Amino acid sequence: MLSRADNELITRVGAGTPMGDALRQYWLPAVTSEEIVRDGAPLRVRMLGEDLLAFRNSAAAPGLVDAFCPHRRAPLYFGRNEDDGLRCVYHGWKFDVLGRCTDMPSEPPDSLFKEKVRVRAYPCRERNGIVWTYMGSLAVPPELPDLEWNLVDPEQRHITKRVQFSNYVQALEGGIDPHHVGFLHGTLGPDAGNIFMRDRQPRYDLLETPYGLRIGTCRRLGEDRVHWNITHFMMPFYNAFAVPNGAVEPTVGGFAWVPMDDTTTMAWCFTWNPARPLTSDEIHETAAVARLGGGVHLRPSDLLPPTTEAGGAWRPIGSKDNDFLIDRDAQRTRRFSGVPGLSLQDVSLQEGMGAISDRWNEHLGTSDAAIIAARRLLLRAARDGAPPLGSDAPHKYRIRALGVPLASDADWTAAAADWIDPVAAR
Repeated sequence: MLSRADNELITRVGAGTPMGDALRQYWLPAVTSEEIVRDGAPLRVRMLGEDLLAFRNSAAAPGLVDAFCPHRRAPLYFGRNEDDGLRCVYHGWKFDVLGRCTDMPSEPPDSLFKEKVRVRAYPCRERNGIVWTYMGSLAVPPELPDLEWNLVDPEQRHITKRVQFSNYVQALEGGIDPHHVGFLHGTLGPDAGNIFMRDRQPRYDLLETPYGLRIGTCRRLGEDRVHWNITHFMMPFYNAFAVPNGAVEPTVGGFAWVPMDDTTTMAWCFTWNPARPLTSDEIHETAAVARLGGGVHLRPSDLLPPTTEAGGAWRPIGSKDNDFLIDRDAQRTRRFSGVPGLSLQDVSLQEGMGAISDRWNEHLGTSDAAIIAARRLLLRAARDGAPPLGSDAPHKYRIRALGVPLASDADWTAAAADWIDPVAAR
């Protein structure tokens, strides 16, 4: 468990908080490229407790700026995106993607006042369908993290998003918890024979790495054979897991749990294959949908009609208001949880813990080793004040998860090393 003070330390992410300052030292995924169009309407974005606007200028460059005009704090959402800038419709002040005021028609022509006024703007970089932003204080930001899902060709990856109404920590803790898979995501009946269901008492091992944690989960296959599921926690809020599809060229999945504020999270979900295009079944998660009523990716039909509020296009239909669509008959006959879909199953419990879980009331066991270790890394990042783990080692993020059968006495840390860590293998 955590003390109340430590729980506050890692969950509060606003400007000026220790954890918020640490998170701002990383490049953060802000929006998908397709969410903003050249000279189009600005998009409301909320990140780390700040209200922002994303837009694309006449040259197609992305920008991320304060949601309010620095003149009289009028909302820039109603502004005109025109001629390489966002113009406030209240008094006509205009700002470019760097935050500079390029026109101030309310002042005399010879006035230099516009040279002294800026709207808060964060640098953006665009790579492979994602607009990233750096909200930290370094004059020269670090390089973008080499997360492989953001490096492969578009046909080799699939990306979706959803809003989760809880603190980011309990979301990421669910993603690095190997033990829950055989229960929460378990199936009943003839499909209940997968490795996660057959052995619900695995053993665990951990390695601390330059990016975070390598997590090994060992389940018995027979007298002298075991199955190691090798996953990762990457600072500050990423994971990677093996997609159990039995493919010769394995597919990998992962999440990024980006804090919108202390009690709301934008959950980015990724599926990618380093070697080939994804199949239709992998994109649409056909097998997962059949067994569990939905996969990790929410479909458009799983989302509420979009609104213009921050995250308004990514709100799941299943929510606290409808008990996450729980089906008690399905719980008795088809799946361990009556909630449909892998993601919604996680969300039902993580949001059910409260907006911020009271971790001082927990009773942790051996299966929580990865969660305990991840909390220590977050606490260290919040307390140290130095560049946090991984922020200055972008190439170390190019790692992959894998499920692999091994001899009982094999060293899991050396298994399939060239696949799991292709950077180290070079």
